Amino acid sequence: MDTFMSEAIVLEAALISVLLALLLTSLALRGLFWLMSALIRPIIGPAVQPIRVAASQLQGTRRRNAA
Repeated sequence: MDTFMSEAIVLEAALISVLLALLLTSLALRGLFWLMSALIRPIIGPAVQPIRVAASQLQGTRRRNAA
């Protein structure tokens, strides 16, 4: 009985450590991808814009210069 209990405790400890490692890895990767997206966003210049945003900016400049 003692051997079974010691093996069960070792198995439980191994399972808990694996689950904890998976949790920490997932949190680290989530933070890494958040950091990467925060760093990449400012690099994208005005050349890469949706068509509606670019069109509204062009119309705004036309209206200003028309007067």
